[in-house]
Order: sequence, then structure tokens, then C-alpha cells
Amino acid sequence: MVGVRDTIGGELFSVACCAECGAGVTMPAPARVEDYYGPRYYGSRHSFTRQFCTWRRLRILGRHAGDGKSRRLLDVGSGEGDFLEAASRAGWTAAGIETHRPLDRHPQLVFHSLAEAAAMGPYHCITLWHVMEHVPDPLGYAARLRSMLAPGGVLIAAVPDFGGLQARLFGRHWLHLDVPRHLHHFTRPALHRLLDAAGFERLHTAHQELEYDCFGWIQSALNTLLGAPNILFDSLTGKPPRVGRARVAACFLDGVVMVLPALALTLASTLARRGGTLIVAARARQV
Repeated sequence: MVGVRDTIGGELFSVACCAECGAGVTMPAPARVEDYYGPRYYGSRHSFTRQFCTWRRLRILGRHAGDGKSRRLLDVGSGEGDFLEAASRAGWTAAGIETHRPLDRHPQLVFHSLAEAAAMGPYHCITLWHVMEHVPDPLGYAARLRSMLAPGGVLIAAVPDFGGLQARLFGRHWLHLDVPRHLHHFTRPALHRLLDAAGFERLHTAHQELEYDCFGWIQSALNTLLGAPNILFDSLTGKPPRVGRARVAACFLDGVVMVLPALALTLASTLARRGGTLIVAARARQV
């Protein structure tokens, strides 16, 4: 896949794909990837989607990692800290890692590197909500996380599904491609193989995150039709507009029209196990 443009800075990249597993790697890899996490990258979720996302992730955590009482959790890539705070309220002794933005609400709970977090382990659960695609060495990173888990500890990782129907249909216009911040683009076989090699026993794989997948259909279709990237996404997340108000308003109207078809496509792609997101729960394999 060539000519994939950074939707923020406009720089061109390519995605080299593996003929065997279908996974992709962003080319060339940035020498300083932190330069691509400027102020425009970060936005704010709508309050409803923030609450729904946190609620959904807590359910996944409870289903695969159990009760949090007297147990430790590490949330890698804590972002604004919503999940970290919710896990703490649910009884987990929770800490996070965030390298690209300050988390002012609870700075005492947040580390800035794996080395800092490892010193406070071991952990009974480690979560990575859309983090692994940003990591330069995913296999080495997963193996390091495996060493930080307590015996029988669980890792939960969510990534965009590069092998899903959205990715295949929209190609370089897919919302969740996000080069060059997404250095690796995982398919289900690639993610499974990585976790197996890092010392995990897979427990469950899910194929969608409702709000990510549904909006992925809408914004990717708008990107394809309009050419200009992520107009609706920028507006909903409070980023400065790059087009006029009339065009933003038109995107909102088009987005409303697309909601029901997007929900139907999300359901269909989930049933086909080719949604926009992969979520894998895996247990640290006993040596």
C-alpha cells in the first residue's frame, strides 16, 4: 500500500504487507516518532462515548481477569486516565504508563516507562487499549510485559484490525490506519502469532469495539468520498477545523444518515470475524 498520507501533517508513507499473515509495517519508520504526537493529535471524547468506552472495557476486564480486590493492574497508554480511574474505583490497585502526554488528574499513579512500572510489579492484569500498534518492537514489548505479570496473570490488548472489512474496503482512507503513529498494522493471525511467541496462552478474541467500529465505517466513507481527511472526527473531538463551517455541517448531516448502515455493517463484520478492532485476552504461559 503506497501513498498513505499522515492525516495531520500530510507527509507520505507506505505500508509494507506480509504475504503470509497480511500484517503491515509503516515505511519509513520515523526517526523520532514522538514528533508526530503534537497538540493536534490529542482531542477530547464526547462524554457519552467516554463513559460507554470505560464501561465496556471494565466489563472486558472483569470477564477475563476477574475481581480486582487486592490485585494489581497496569494500564499501558493511559491517555486521559478514564479507564485507570474506573479500574481503581472497581477495586484494582491500578497504575498506568503514559509517555506522550501528561496525566494531571492522578500523576502519582502514572509511570513514564516500562522500567518504572516493572519495579512496582508483578501485576495480575496488564491492559493495552490501542497501544501495541504504536510500539516499535511489539514482540519484545509483549515479552517484557509477560515478565511483569504474576503467575496466571492476564494481558488484554486491543488493536485496529488491518485484516478487517473496513481496512480492506477503504485502504489508505481507513480512519484507523493513522500512519506514522501506527507503526504496525495487525491482522488476527499476526497478533495471535506475536502473543504466542511472547509466552502467552490465548483465552479469547473479540472482533469489534462498537463505538470505534461504527464511527470507523462513517469517517472512512467520508474520507473516501470527500478526499479531505477526518473532518467529522476532528470536529467531534474538539480539534481546530481545517475546512469551512458549511463543509463541517455537511459532514455532520452525512454522518447522521450513515449511522444505521454503519451499525448494520458493524454487526455483519463482527459476525464474520472481520471487524474494525481485535481484542485478545491471553494468560501468561507457565514455564
